[in-house]
Amino acid sequence: MNPTVSPRPAAPQGSFRAVLRLQWRLTLREPSGIALGLGLPVFLFAIFAVIPAFHQTVPGTHLNVFELYIPILLATSVIMISLVGLVPPIVRDREIGWLRRLSTTPVSPAQLLAAQVVIYLLVVAIVTAVFVVGGILVTGVTHLPQFGGFILALLLGTAAMFALGLLLAAIAPDQKAMQRILPVVLYPLLFFSGLYFPLQFLPSAFLTIGDYTPIGAAVEGMTEALQGSLPSPVALATTTVYAIVFGYLAVRFFRWE
Repeated sequence: MNPTVSPRPAAPQGSFRAVLRLQWRLTLREPSGIALGLGLPVFLFAIFAVIPAFHQTVPGTHLNVFELYIPILLATSVIMISLVGLVPPIVRDREIGWLRRLSTTPVSPAQLLAAQVVIYLLVVAIVTAVFVVGGILVTGVTHLPQFGGFILALLLGTAAMFALGLLLAAIAPDQKAMQRILPVVLYPLLFFSGLYFPLQFLPSAFLTIGDYTPIGAAVEGMTEALQGSLPSPVALATTTVYAIVFGYLAVRFFRWE
């Protein structure tokens, strides 16, 4: 074992609550995923809120640029949490032998992965609450007709991205491989989330591709809800399929060592 790695707490004895407590303690020791998932989107949100050009209405919608970026920034948070937050700790713990120790306890792969999901879902909930309150303060809009649809699209997109992150953590053999894989997945997803350029401003071919990515479909569903419509069945079905398939594969191919 690498002598620079801090010692791990004693392995839990099968209780999901014990697994959750343990993973929470480990997450607080190395909070880079939380810092990026919470800090970066909130920082950009605050910057965009004070830029006058971001309060101009986007042609073809009743939303201004700032409102258009709310789903995009939420999607950015989900991407950072699911890839930078979820993946590296699991791969590292496998490489240093901590997961092998856990495998000698009654803890199952599903319990371990579910504990990680619960922890980072809390971060997504915090970011969402900040954006809702901040959006009300900035725009003055206190009623969203399709708020339920907005949250549904966000939850399904989060489930799809978390499942993808857990799948990458399950199949990455070591940290070097993970460092090569993550950029290949991360940057295209950030592009199709609309962080670089809102997808409405891109050629139709990119729109079509983005609609069938897990994060692009989530942004599309949330944007439709902001405009007062229910998220499209295609967007909801796309994120649901990704969540189910990636989630199954993550548990199926999870390795303790």
